Amino acid sequence: MGKKVAVIGAGISGLSTAYVLVNNDFEVTIIAKAFSPNITSNKAAAFWFPYHVRSDARGINWVETSYQYFKDLSADEASGISFIKIVKGIKEGIIDDDRWIAFMPENTCKEVPIEQLPKGYAQGFEAKVPLVETQLFLPYLQQVLTAKGVVFKEANVTNLQIVASSYDTVVNCTGLGASQLCNDASLFAVRGQVLLVEPGFPNAIFLDNHTPTYIVPRQDATIIGGTYEEHVNVETTEPETLQQLLVKASNVFPELQEKRIIGNWAGLRPFREAVRLEKEVNSNIIHNYGHGGSGFTLSFGCAEAVLQLISTPNTAPNP
Repeated sequence: MGKKVAVIGAGISGLSTAYVLVNNDFEVTIIAKAFSPNITSNKAAAFWFPYHVRSDARGINWVETSYQYFKDLSADEASGISFIKIVKGIKEGIIDDDRWIAFMPENTCKEVPIEQLPKGYAQGFEAKVPLVETQLFLPYLQQVLTAKGVVFKEANVTNLQIVASSYDTVVNCTGLGASQLCNDASLFAVRGQVLLVEPGFPNAIFLDNHTPTYIVPRQDATIIGGTYEEHVNVETTEPETLQQLLVKASNVFPELQEKRIIGNWAGLRPFREAVRLEKEVNSNIIHNYGHGGSGFTLSFGCAEAVLQLISTPNTAPNP
């Protein structure tokens, strides 16, 4: 395929795809109906962790590739990327699906002594992972792309074939929009609600997949999540749910009860049982969507896979 590429969508999947392609001498145009800060990716807690990808072996390479990209980008303080300790806690009586460990880069994960865990937790693991502060990183990445010659166009794409007639390759990174754009009934929304309290505590990410609870300290706020609400398409928060989030988080860290609440938000994750990352047969369209809650974790790894697909013959579709 030629070098003129249109990336549809300006979330983390679209921006990371554009970044990889422009660094490999492609002429890239990003077409999207909205850009940061008015996109779902801005609402992500955005720490690197293999969340809901452990059943897809392709993800091992994708998450490790993304990890390395974030590590390299973190060298620039303006990127908003830092490496921070994450503690994953497992409560008493819970049998954890430990397949996620295989997705962690080698020698980055270790077990936490039980006496160092919050009350009620029987097992825990810790690692250093990238924390991506979306309020800083997404504008930063857009500026980097602009400096590299990437063109941004605001438009609502309703037909990929029409766009494909003007470019050598079109990469579909539309997230939930792919449900209608591709008539993909296997893609659905999963709402996540979060509460924001004043920053300054704790000094590490805490994650409990089973409750579920996550606590993410950023510069501008500590994010308390979360919910996992399948087939909920309303991007609003509910006061009762937000209170439940605070109670769950305070059970882990009682100090959070004293923190001032400064905001809340809800985002819709584009969930699919398997990420759709494939080139359409006899077409110049490549699909890269369905990352669920792992958009940042998979981002640059999937972008590298897109780069490979552009240069390879058509193959049978992925699941």
